[in-house]
Amino acid sequence: MFSCRAAWQRCGPLARRAAYRLPRDVVQRRQMSSVPGGSGENILYTLLCGGAFVGAVSYAFSTVTTDHARFNDRITEIKARPKTEWVPKPWPPKRADDEEV
Repeated sequence: MFSCRAAWQRCGPLARRAAYRLPRDVVQRRQMSSVPGGSGENILYTLLCGGAFVGAVSYAFSTVTTDHARFNDRITEIKARPKTEWVPKPWPPKRADDEEV
């Protein structure tokens, strides 16, 4: 605990000065307008992603609506199966060598 506090007291002011100086000296305020990949490329990505999203939603909607009847048929079939009564296994379980004797 003491070593952490001593390190913080020693390095804290230096870290604060570096953090305050970083935005002014290193990071640019504005990007230049001649950067590759202008606004036309962003529109292309937007159209591709939007088209993929619309396709995924339409596929999911069609799958859910068409499988509804099949789902109901399967549920009624499962409920119509004969059910056997559950019988617990005897306790304690028998060993293989006990059954041979």
